[in-house]
Amino acid sequence: MPGYNKHRIFNYIVFIVVALILYFENIFSFSSGMLLAICLGFYIGTEFVTPDLDVDSAAYKRWGRLKILMLPYKWLFKHRQSSHNIFYGAIVRILYISVIILGFYYLIFKSLPQEFTFSYVYVIVFLIGIIIANALHVILDKIF
Repeated sequence: MPGYNKHRIFNYIVFIVVALILYFENIFSFSSGMLLAICLGFYIGTEFVTPDLDVDSAAYKRWGRLKILMLPYKWLFKHRQSSHNIFYGAIVRILYISVIILGFYYLIFKSLPQEFTFSYVYVIVFLIGIIIANALHVILDKIF
């Protein structure tokens, strides 16, 4: 099994290479906001919301004191089973963490001025970044 750093290096190299190909071949272009959203999602998916949250991994420990929020996830999911499913695993982790984040979201955005607008397209692009990072993790596990 590839270690945590191998997963990170693999994810970042593939992401950068694909992004450069898409940019230089003019296949797809992002606005600066969308680029930031997908990069942030990919970073979060690579560093924090990985398929290895169900074990005492580096990603799990990276949560620091907030790792207590991951305990129910660790209890519910067995390592290398549903958590390592290329589609289901990422979606379950996103939904699990979304429940936690919704509380913070409510507190943060209820305190913002009413004129503040937020495009949900950025949220979707952010989630796509997480899903891509998780898919690369699972692919690397299947290769080795």
